[in-house]
Amino acid sequence: MVRGLLVVLVLAVAAFAALWSFGVVGLPGGSPPVAGATEQAALLDAAESGDPAAIRLALGEGAPVDGTDPFGRTALMLAAAGGHDDALSALLAAGADVHAQADSGWTALMFAADAAPTASTPLLLLNAGSDPHVADAEGRRALELAADNAAVRSSGLWSRLEELTEWPASLRELRDGEAFARGWPSAYLLPIEGATISSRASHLPGSPRAYRNGTHEGFDFYDGTVSVDIAYGAEQRAVASGEVIRADVDYQELDQAAYDDLIDAAVGSLDTPPEVLDALRGRQVWIRHAGGFVTRYAHLSGVAEGIVAGAPVAQGAVIGFTGNSGTVEAAQGTEDDPHPHVEIWRGDETYLGQGLEPGEIYAIAAQVFGVDALPPFTDGGLRF
Repeated sequence: MVRGLLVVLVLAVAAFAALWSFGVVGLPGGSPPVAGATEQAALLDAAESGDPAAIRLALGEGAPVDGTDPFGRTALMLAAAGGHDDALSALLAAGADVHAQADSGWTALMFAADAAPTASTPLLLLNAGSDPHVADAEGRRALELAADNAAVRSSGLWSRLEELTEWPASLRELRDGEAFARGWPSAYLLPIEGATISSRASHLPGSPRAYRNGTHEGFDFYDGTVSVDIAYGAEQRAVASGEVIRADVDYQELDQAAYDDLIDAAVGSLDTPPEVLDALRGRQVWIRHAGGFVTRYAHLSGVAEGIVAGAPVAQGAVIGFTGNSGTVEAAQGTEDDPHPHVEIWRGDETYLGQGLEPGEIYAIAAQVFGVDALPPFTDGGLRF
């Protein structure tokens, strides 16, 4: 009898402590519940149950997106552990920190690797920029945790996770020993199946464009430099899942006079004006991905059916077709020099490759697209 009462008392105290830690109740004569704590509890509950609508409601009512439970777990971690991708997406869109660590030392990626029922959850977190090298006190990383999760271990994501974790020393050297470039994603696909990044530094972001007094901001995929043939009209695919935020379905090609006017405006400026550069990209599709990254696909000859602003798109889905729109060749009415042009942006001010040397760009591109995306050798003497 006494033992039973003691058990009830202990459970009651534990329950009260949990409620108090969330601010749902206060101590007699003590301070009132912390403002926003009830909303925080609602956010954590919504994340654990995988309810994106309730997540948005709790966030709208003031719940801190990175608030924690008594074990230091954030809403992102709870959604990741349950494999709730829609909830995860809502939290990522709200700016949840993919690198926050619970008291256990685990990140959201580690929770997903350990327990998510499908590989789509850790993929989403890698796409959002989560670092797979983070380890807990026992030295376990996402890779070690995923080894016991059949859903991840048997998926195509396993090889990418293994590659990212056991990063080649040669690529570390290109980044002064760093294995992972935080602030950029991973586990993307290349827009052209079977292709590699170009072997020429002039096709990389950051290379000069003297003809318009500016700088290149994307990766160009020209025939003869990317390990596969590039043909006019070839399909281009979304490098990661996301939402279309721009699709130039009604694009009208420049004529020679309009093209010349754009070049004159660029040459007469200190740098290519943004509106001129946008016109010179031709027909475009833009996609926003997990973590707020945006990819821009330029010089398209056409946009795939169903690709309109606001439409969801899956990784690998066809979003458009290779062309030369916005270039002098298109203005002259030819189909010469078609090439995919893909930019990766973090926010509106920073593109992947900005201010970097070619070697470091190749190293980050390998993180983003995979080591197999690197060319066998480059015009700068690098060999991969």
